Formats: sequence, structure tokens, C-alpha cells
Amino acid sequence: MLAFALAGCVRVHAAMALGSDDLVSGTIEIATVQTKPEDTGPPLTVSAELTDKVTLTPYAADGYVGQTVHFENLSFDQVRTLSQNLSSQSAKYQLNFRRSGDIVSLAGSINLTQLRPEGVDVQLKIAFPAQVGKTNGRVEQDNSVAWDAKAGQVTEFSATVQYSDQSGMSWTRWVLIVGAGAVGTALLVLVLALVAHRRNVRQIRQSEYNQSQLV
Repeated sequence: MLAFALAGCVRVHAAMALGSDDLVSGTIEIATVQTKPEDTGPPLTVSAELTDKVTLTPYAADGYVGQTVHFENLSFDQVRTLSQNLSSQSAKYQLNFRRSGDIVSLAGSINLTQLRPEGVDVQLKIAFPAQVGKTNGRVEQDNSVAWDAKAGQVTEFSATVQYSDQSGMSWTRWVLIVGAGAVGTALLVLVLALVAHRRNVRQIRQSEYNQSQLV
């Protein structure tokens, strides 16, 4: 999505929010400097599998024209697909979210070594659902991290955050629930055994009492 920066004077403002269910929502403004009245900015396309979650609207501000990409509740794989849709063959841009247990990591880079500083405005901001543990970006309020990509160089961005996936069950939680279930089952068996034992004792005592009355 930031690959259009390789073509000349561009503006790319990407703002994303990562939820505790590992779904990503946000907007990406992709625009170039308008050189003639009929210029509408770089053409963008979205694959059919994302059309129900991604919309495109015109963008125009400060002499830049292009489109704003709105997306909601994308999985990590869908975010990767969207970035591929918005990239060109000459792109040198990567963005990946990954989960390992309770650790979610972000890793990526943008190569702007072919550009001069004039007219390049590339920013990325991501809000996480928990406190950021480690990052090479600029930490801001509400657990968000920002990066400013510089023309003429490679900008790398990384971040890690720890939280449980609310859309599924973590291994630790699964073990606890299974363990609790096993304990509950054992207690239930024990209670049933005690009830059966007491019932047998009462029956024996009743039988002995009835025999004593007959004698």
C-alpha cells in the first residue's frame, strides 16, 4: 500500500486498530500530487474476497488527490492480502501481523531509497489492545505506536504486545478449563458414590430393624 511512494511525490497516511480478537480495522489515505485538473491519483483495486469489508472513497487535500481505503475486521491474512492489492510490481514494502501464544508481533519495512524528500509524506500508526512491550516506533497514548517513513532510506517498523486471543481459547485457559472439568467430574463421582453408600446403609439398617420386629 505504501509502494506508490516509489512513483514520486505521494502522501500515505495509514491508521489501524488491532482488536483483542485479532481483527484489524482502519483507513489508508493514498494520494499523489495533482498535476492536472483531471488527475484523480493512483488507481486502486481490491480483490473480490475483500469487497464486503473494504471500501474506497475519493481523497483530496493540500494538493494531493487519490483515495481513502476503509476496512473493518480483517484477519491477519486479509491485511496481508489487502497490502498486496494496493502494491505495485516495484514495491518494496512489507507488513505482517503474527501470533505466537499470547504474543502478537508486527514486523515490516518500507524502502524509499529512490525518492527525494520533497513531497513525500508517509506515516503509519497502529493502536494495540494492550500495552506495547517492545517497539522501534514512537509510543503514543492509548497503546498506539507511530512511524514516519523517510525518503531516501529504508524504514523498518516492529512492535510486540501480549494479550489473549478473545476469538478463541488460549492454551493456558484450555488447560485450566479442562483441569477444572476433570476436578468437577471427580467430585461428582465422589458425591454419587457417597449417596449410593448412604442409601445402602439405610436399606441394611431398615432390613435389620424389620427382622428384629418379627422376632
